[in-house]
Amino acid sequence: MGKLTEDEIRAIVQKATLLQKFGESGSSVNRTQSNQELKSLYEITDNLDIPREYVHEAYLEQTGIPISEAFVVDNNDFSSTEIVGFAKGDIDKNLLKELRNQIEFHFNTVGEISYRKNKIVWKAKAVGPSKFIATVNSPEVEFKKVDGNVKIKVTQSLKTVNKLYLPAIAGGIGGFMFLTAIMFGVIDNDIGPALLMSALILTASFFFARFINGRKQKRKKNLLELSETLQGKIERHLKATTKNKDIEEKSPEIEIPENEYDEERVDSVINAKKQKE
Repeated sequence: MGKLTEDEIRAIVQKATLLQKFGESGSSVNRTQSNQELKSLYEITDNLDIPREYVHEAYLEQTGIPISEAFVVDNNDFSSTEIVGFAKGDIDKNLLKELRNQIEFHFNTVGEISYRKNKIVWKAKAVGPSKFIATVNSPEVEFKKVDGNVKIKVTQSLKTVNKLYLPAIAGGIGGFMFLTAIMFGVIDNDIGPALLMSALILTASFFFARFINGRKQKRKKNLLELSETLQGKIERHLKATTKNKDIEEKSPEIEIPENEYDEERVDSVINAKKQKE
């Protein structure tokens, strides 16, 4: 069975099934490029009537595609963040559909696609009360062709998160005022409890501010991961759709279940393959 584990095979079969179900373009498969892992995988998927081009594309995504690392742009803007990454390839209609699904799943909101000069822009379209939440209505993803590569720019407002600093600021001011009152003798009695109260307020404000800062850093990390995921999909699509002269014939397509693949059938084919070996 090569180096692929049973869990990896199931993941590839499931991904290939989804690629076929949503009508995303499969790759052109070259016989000379099929390694032992792919040959073993094809023996299983052929029995499941899954076209090899979808299996090949799912295999590439499962095994990983080397991509350049995305980075955070220092725009000196405390109220927003911007992530930039680059990927080799082009974005066609089918790939754009897959990228859009990934973006909307990440931000948990629908959006609109607009086409500008050498740009494709996805912009969040919040509905209802979400319109007034900056982190929900502000996300934007831009794909731009630059020197044969696709530049991915992800931006999101952090104003909503920044508002959470207000309690920490108010607590810090209150604790400092307690401390000042003690230092200048405004509070003569019960200095001990007053000092303790001041210390507790300042400490609570400090840790709450650290918590909010951690939330902001996590949000930036999530945007980095989104950018890298989009990069990987574009790179995978390029590698998978590279045309070759010696193309294998496509396997017959079948109807795919609405939300799942036949797991029992997959297991039985894998076990039969293992018994032959």
